[in-house]
Amino acid sequence: MSDTHVSAQANFKAAMRRFTSTICLITTELDGVRHGMAATAVQSVTADPPTILVCINQSASISQPLKQAGRFAVNMLHLSHAPLVPLFSGKLKGEERFGHGAWISLDGMPVLADAQAAFVCELKDVVHVTTHDVVLGEVCDARFMEDIAPLLYEDGKLVRSSAINETAA
Repeated sequence: MSDTHVSAQANFKAAMRRFTSTICLITTELDGVRHGMAATAVQSVTADPPTILVCINQSASISQPLKQAGRFAVNMLHLSHAPLVPLFSGKLKGEERFGHGAWISLDGMPVLADAQAAFVCELKDVVHVTTHDVVLGEVCDARFMEDIAPLLYEDGKLVRSSAINETAA
């Protein structure tokens, strides 16, 4: 790799840390075994039909089971879920991850009972982009908490959102 490429890649990563993203746990179940990972690359695509996308590294342990199951859940984390992030980011493996948090089965998918919001999706398409898959899912079920306090990720840290005081502007 050239120095220019390394520099461009380092600048890209540094610039991307300026994005603030909601942290989600992507989960699926295949043959009675639950799989999950933390993700920030989650986005709505369209409201009709309701569709979301998730970007997943092809080497992630959930990658193949999710595609084989053809279904997955997106669990948007609440501030109270901060302890789950390292567990689903590699500290624990496989089923061990689900020993933490209040998990239920919703339409056959593992869902946090107290998720900020949760979406159960049918896999509609997978677009391969170098090392990652852009996974498109049509939302079959959605639930949410009234209290809006999502857990966010910004510049390598867990953060919270707060409203801007419009009278101060």
